[in-house]
Amino acid sequence: MAEAQVIKDQAELIGPVVDNLRRMMGAARSAFNRHSRASLEEIKSHQAALAQDLDKATKQATSTARVSEAEKSAVLRVQSVLNHLQLIGDNIGGLSDPIQKKIKDSILFSDKAVFQTNYLFDFHTGMFRSILDILTTDNAFLKKYMAQEAHNLIQACSNFATEHEDRMIEGLCLPQAAPIFLTILDRMRAIGQHEVDIASILAKKG
Repeated sequence: MAEAQVIKDQAELIGPVVDNLRRMMGAARSAFNRHSRASLEEIKSHQAALAQDLDKATKQATSTARVSEAEKSAVLRVQSVLNHLQLIGDNIGGLSDPIQKKIKDSILFSDKAVFQTNYLFDFHTGMFRSILDILTTDNAFLKKYMAQEAHNLIQACSNFATEHEDRMIEGLCLPQAAPIFLTILDRMRAIGQHEVDIASILAKKG
């Protein structure tokens, strides 16, 4: 079995993991925009399903026997990817607290903050799809693209935080919204760093 084939085969197991991450992010987006408590519950449900899929994929990856050293290296990379996907799931789950606070206190964000938050929701959802595409195709261009875009997103989170401070000074944002928005940005930034790490892992050979 070729090294690339090992990773491609594991993509079939990672697929459900990525799907659950996309569902979690979608539920978080819905809860944020619609002040939906039902969507907050969906995050928990998808996170539970994610844990099961991660456990299944991890057990399958570690059960590989009688493979070459190169193939073992590929299996280890897949395991590392799974670890980062688990941490991404933890960070998406961590969005529940600030969003719940926003809903409970009926806190409104400025139009700019709403746009920026939705940009991050949508961006990460697309990045999750890129992870699966890389595992399936082993496309070098896509690996570089993902790494660069994840770096760009991390910088965007920093820029959004600075812009938010400016809006606060200008009186365009409610003071109550600040800790919620900044907490969301911290979670999004952490997810971006894990995406950078995943792209780096998948770019390695041998």
